Amino acid sequence: MNQMPDKITGLKVGDLYPLDPAVGQHKLNMALHLFEKWHGAEDGRITCLFGPQGPDMLDKGLLLEIKALAEKYDTMIHMHVAQGDREIHQMVKRYNQRSIQWLDEIGYLDQRLLAVHLTEATREETQLLAKRGASMILCSGSIGIIDGIVPPAAEFLEVSHRLALGSDQAPGNNCNNMFNEMKFTAILNKCKAKDPRPFPAWRVLRLATSDGARAIGLGDEIGSLKPGKKADIILVDLNKPALCPAIFQPVSNVVPNLVYSATGSEVDTVIIDGRVIMDQGKLTTVDEALAIQEAHRQGRLVAEAAQLGNQNIMALMQANNQL
Repeated sequence: MNQMPDKITGLKVGDLYPLDPAVGQHKLNMALHLFEKWHGAEDGRITCLFGPQGPDMLDKGLLLEIKALAEKYDTMIHMHVAQGDREIHQMVKRYNQRSIQWLDEIGYLDQRLLAVHLTEATREETQLLAKRGASMILCSGSIGIIDGIVPPAAEFLEVSHRLALGSDQAPGNNCNNMFNEMKFTAILNKCKAKDPRPFPAWRVLRLATSDGARAIGLGDEIGSLKPGKKADIILVDLNKPALCPAIFQPVSNVVPNLVYSATGSEVDTVIIDGRVIMDQGKLTTVDEALAIQEAHRQGRLVAEAAQLGNQNIMALMQANNQL
């Protein structure tokens, strides 16, 4: 959620953009309605978080109100932090401080915060956030494709293990594939360090499982196979070409193959809280062929709408002699 008005005219790149308290309150009310309807639904499988877009898009009052609500509902806050130079410029203009220093000043850096991206965070800022107990969400594929940047995950891990892998938005990295994210994370960070030792396969697998669950506040429920935790399990077919041969002695190549070779098509079975969702590579709850057809149809509709919208914009600019 943010406080940006739906229509802004006359604003140039670099200008301090306006924040409308009425817009922010309306969006917060909508979020609360969604939260109260879905938080804890499906036997606790659905967990809702509060999601202010970024510290530059809400005023201090609304951010503090959201923090109080997160404490009331005992949930976390998902927010883009230091996500780009635009955000940093806005924060310096509005508060004369960079994002992480300002958030620390208002008490936002704690275990409820899921700080996403940190693409513009310095080493010192990243480690301050980690020391305060906040989590970092690392979206290696999306940020690599969109910005050509490797976020400061290695710097974060020097202080804290509250690091989780995310896939960001599907349009940002063309998929939501956690096997891709493991591979990108391992390789990009090795290249950034010019050293093959950082982010070994076992570490990256933990970021996608147990460490990731801990980072998002669900470490007591999911992320590893232990009595009392939810039965969330995937079974991977080691007979698939990308994963063979499987070697266990004198060293094992299974984990490196999962990180560097798997594509996701090797997943044979998916169990969510004890319920089989995929069996022998076939989804049990969705007609996959129909879902794919519908995805193609919706994609065409979006493309047609975008083309029509672009034509209308061009016509409007021509009418105003702006071309």
